[in-house]
Amino acid sequence: MKRINRRRQIFPFYYGWAIVAAAFMERIVSMGVYNNMGIFFKPIMADFGWNRAQTAGAFSAAGLLIGGLSPFWGAQADKYGPRLFIMVEAISLAAGYILISQMNSLWQFYLFFVLFIGIGQSVSTTTILSTLPRWFEAKRGMVQGIVQSGAGLGIGLAPLLLTYLILNHSWRLAFGVSGIMIGVIVFMVAWIFRRSPQDMGILPDGKPVSLDDTKRGSESSSKSNKASANSSKTFTFREALSTHNLRKLLFVTMAAGFAHILIVTHLVPYATDIGFSPTVAATFMVVIGLANALSKIILGLASDRVGRRAALAFCFGLAAIMFVLLMTTKGLWSLYIFAAGFGFAYGGWLPLFPAISADLFGVRSLGAIYGLTNASSAIGGALGGFMGGYIFDSTQSYSYAFLISEMLLLVAFALLLSLRIQGKDIHGVGSHI
Repeated sequence: MKRINRRRQIFPFYYGWAIVAAAFMERIVSMGVYNNMGIFFKPIMADFGWNRAQTAGAFSAAGLLIGGLSPFWGAQADKYGPRLFIMVEAISLAAGYILISQMNSLWQFYLFFVLFIGIGQSVSTTTILSTLPRWFEAKRGMVQGIVQSGAGLGIGLAPLLLTYLILNHSWRLAFGVSGIMIGVIVFMVAWIFRRSPQDMGILPDGKPVSLDDTKRGSESSSKSNKASANSSKTFTFREALSTHNLRKLLFVTMAAGFAHILIVTHLVPYATDIGFSPTVAATFMVVIGLANALSKIILGLASDRVGRRAALAFCFGLAAIMFVLLMTTKGLWSLYIFAAGFGFAYGGWLPLFPAISADLFGVRSLGAIYGLTNASSAIGGALGGFMGGYIFDSTQSYSYAFLISEMLLLVAFALLLSLRIQGKDIHGVGSHI
């Protein structure tokens, strides 16, 4: 037990909170820039003469790569831990944004964005968010909310900085600054991450563990977790694939990705199309980001009390209502209301997806399972980004794109209500789900 005591002298607090702080910073910089690509679209199109489908297509193609790679990175993080892969994220994102700042053709834009940003973002979300449930059980929803609020804060802060750099300097400088900032911060974050609390002589939430469990480390993590408060069945990846719950969750995450990327890619161009200045259009993204950050904390906490299913259903219902508002009104304040409502809705569902995945299937293969749900979300996002641009180029309107998103959100809402969950979204996950 001396080994455990020395660790506690080095860290006079539960080290899981250091993981939370590091993940919070990573979310601010990586998601803040990525989710504001719409700010770059019109300046890039003006320089190169590309249409919206061509420009948004790079974002969509990157989404497909993110979706394809997410289960792989999640499985690798399950096996080897997150640190190495977060370093890969730092290098890939930094290289991608810096190279984009120097591009001179459409094929370069696709190559740099899809290959480097796609790989970096596929590592980012899957590795970061699948690590957190290993460190927390009783406060799983709250912790995911805190970390994901960093993404909301980044989405709220980045538009003003990026718009300032673009209007006063160039979109090239904005991309270059983003690459350097993300590379430095995420590389430092990587050194803080550890795979599981068992590797440091403790159990989730800071409970002490025996010396035998400490020696076994990560190999005994699933047994240690089972010995703790969570008594639900823990699934292998193959077992989870055979459940109705996972198939429903995959559609839900796909619908979420479609709506999310459609808005973060096309809201700013849409707002300038109907007469708002680039600065005012950027403030809509600021409102989305701030509402997003607030929602993650509130709904993360609420989900620990009312259950993940109820919290997610609220998010999807609210998002569907906001799309009705977007399709029927075009005034300044109606767009601010949409931004606040949609930001609150999608801000809530992002931290709840890894949490409900852990609640339904346990943490044994969480990286791979959450990677698959993230892949579904990325595929939906790829469709949302591209279809928004394609439909606009074909009809000079986003109406049909908004309507498709509305329909997907309503189906997802119904599927969430049909999830077979007992208790508080943790217990009763049987073999027939």
